[in-house]
Amino acid sequence: MLHLIGFDNLESDTARDCLAIYEGGDVCVFLDQGHLVAAHFPLRGPGYLLGDNGPPVTNPADLETIDYDRLVALIAEQGPVTGWYDTET
Repeated sequence: MLHLIGFDNLESDTARDCLAIYEGGDVCVFLDQGHLVAAHFPLRGPGYLLGDNGPPVTNPADLETIDYDRLVALIAEQGPVTGWYDTET
């Protein structure tokens, strides 16, 4: 499964819901405000940053930056996709 992470707070209800269904081997793509949590997200599979949108990540050391073409390819490869954005902020 592929998860599009757009929330900016790992303590939010959205983050808890996401982590409840996130399994080892799932792919995460951090976009928009998700760039803020990418360095601290408990990855159990591949993780990527989408393009140059959103605020910079504080520690992107082990995350590859991908473009929209690669994102579309990942979606085609992975099948089911979830999207996670906070509506609280």
